[in-house]
Amino acid sequence: MRNASIPWEEGSDGVARYSRCRYYVRDYEEVISLLPADPSAPVLAPPLDTNTTTCSSWHYDRSLYTNTVVSEWNLVCEDRWLMSSAQASYMAGFMVGALVLSELADKYGRRTLLLWSTLLFTVTTIATYFSTSYLMFITFRFFVAAFGSGVFLSNYVILMESLGLHSRTLFGVLYHIFFTTGICILALLGYLYRDWRDLQLASSLPTILLLSYYFLTPESPRWLMMEGRHEEALVILRRMAKFNRGSLPQQQQLQLYIDVIDRERHKKYAPSSFKEKCFWFMQSQLTLVRTPNMRRRCLITFFAWFVISMIYYGLAFNGGNLNLPPYVLMTTNGVVEFVACFSTIWILNVCGRRLSLCILLVVCGVACLVIVFIPVELSWVNMVLSSVGRFFIAPGFTVVFMYSVELVPTHVRNVAIGTSSMCARIGSGIAPYIVDLLGAVHYAVPSTVFGGFAVTAGLLSLLLPETGKQRLPESIKEIEAMPR
Repeated sequence: MRNASIPWEEGSDGVARYSRCRYYVRDYEEVISLLPADPSAPVLAPPLDTNTTTCSSWHYDRSLYTNTVVSEWNLVCEDRWLMSSAQASYMAGFMVGALVLSELADKYGRRTLLLWSTLLFTVTTIATYFSTSYLMFITFRFFVAAFGSGVFLSNYVILMESLGLHSRTLFGVLYHIFFTTGICILALLGYLYRDWRDLQLASSLPTILLLSYYFLTPESPRWLMMEGRHEEALVILRRMAKFNRGSLPQQQQLQLYIDVIDRERHKKYAPSSFKEKCFWFMQSQLTLVRTPNMRRRCLITFFAWFVISMIYYGLAFNGGNLNLPPYVLMTTNGVVEFVACFSTIWILNVCGRRLSLCILLVVCGVACLVIVFIPVELSWVNMVLSSVGRFFIAPGFTVVFMYSVELVPTHVRNVAIGTSSMCARIGSGIAPYIVDLLGAVHYAVPSTVFGGFAVTAGLLSLLLPETGKQRLPESIKEIEAMPR
């Protein structure tokens, strides 16, 4: 019967299969009457010039998933591109949140933005479960990502600004290990809950625990100092010193440090009207690229963020093109990334920031480019190469995150991280389109794109200065006085 009703189409791997989206325009009552009595007898296909039309309904294979976003709203065939929009809307939300909330964090405080972002992130994450349309679903996804970026970035900046020189590497890596742990847990939840709504609710409820940040997280002492709130900063620093069984410098030394910060603070522009605030927003962005050293540092790291995020998510989405099983792939990604994060500590201590970033990107790029020469039937080889790419690109996130914090001065640090994260979301936002649309042309095209970008970004990172054993810069003037 399929021969008589469904045309053949060639897939991206060059293999012909029955079409999933079109059927022949025929009188099927007549077709049924002409079927042979023996069900095993072959049925001849209609003439090649027989017209076809688009399917209006679909029957889904529910052996792996009972209900998905795709099956609930029929995101297939002509509407297949909408499937990528779910991820694109999430990344767009992360991009907007990173850009806007980072500005607000620099103005109103890291902790204030962290607490509000945490509350709204929890609400919108749980609300996604109740989506009644695909538009509502991607809208909630947008806001989940926007407020999630506020939680992730503000928390990270507070952490890095509260640490000394020798602690940044260890705790910067540990911060990202919890992210990889979440991937492993999500793979387990996905295996246990095969309906997307059940999975959404199961993964949303733990976000309520994030509300404990109100009691656990202090404001960044560096930000308080830059805002002239010296006493509040000193209270936090004394508490930190007591916890670590240490002590602060003598009052005279502290006063010298405070005087330097105050001189920088008085140079800052404080907008009042909405028009001035918009102008100030643009000015703060231009500050990142106005001077030569800052421009080189920021543009190269922006590109690195874009590439790392594109490849990180692209490798996760590309499993279908490489014929890899989803649960095995996600679990493997989580375990590989977990191990890779621990290796990051070693490579950072041995190679420093600059060389580490270069090595991670170039090796990942080579692994992606090798996939081009492997037949899609050798799925285990493709899985190994994909895992190698993941192993090297996952620590890239940790390294570039830490590197970006160390490359820019305090008063524009959140702006720089926010803009960097915006570039990352652009990369991750186009990743599903590269996988879905270019993967439909040929299964190896996405890997070629990822590999080329990774090698390019890795080589460009060699133009950056090494920051591993330097204190965090406090002003642009200080950065411009440094050697190239």
